[in-house]
Amino acid sequence: MKRNTFRASILGLAALAAFTLGPVSAMADSSASTLPPSWHIHDGQLGLGSQHKGIGFFPRILGLTSSQYLADPASWASCPNATDKAFLPSFGDSSSSILRAGVCFNSYATIELRTVPLGVSGPSGWSSIIGTDGGSWVTYYLVTYN
Repeated sequence: MKRNTFRASILGLAALAAFTLGPVSAMADSSASTLPPSWHIHDGQLGLGSQHKGIGFFPRILGLTSSQYLADPASWASCPNATDKAFLPSFGDSSSSILRAGVCFNSYATIELRTVPLGVSGPSGWSSIIGTDGGSWVTYYLVTYN
């Protein structure tokens, strides 16, 4: 029940963001000029400013090579910064060890993420990548194509 509530909250916020911020495809602009100040883009162009982040695990999640991902701005993941901590499933739980929980978008997909320590199960039906953050974490993800 808790997972469904979290997912509904995240998807509700995503819908609100998409409605108020315009089409997600506009967020794949390599200049990041179309991104709201509280968002960032995983385009690997770190020298362009704080809104530009490394590509991380996004190529692997999307079934692309790093070269394919970098060559296609439509695949770059745009994500809201984690400023709304109250919406994370670990909020108010001092024993929680969730490293990351959120949702990102590119021109053709919604990417839900949750990173937890090895041995902690993720949401039912999600795929996983082990060792994305130093080898002792597992990232669960769900990609929904538009």
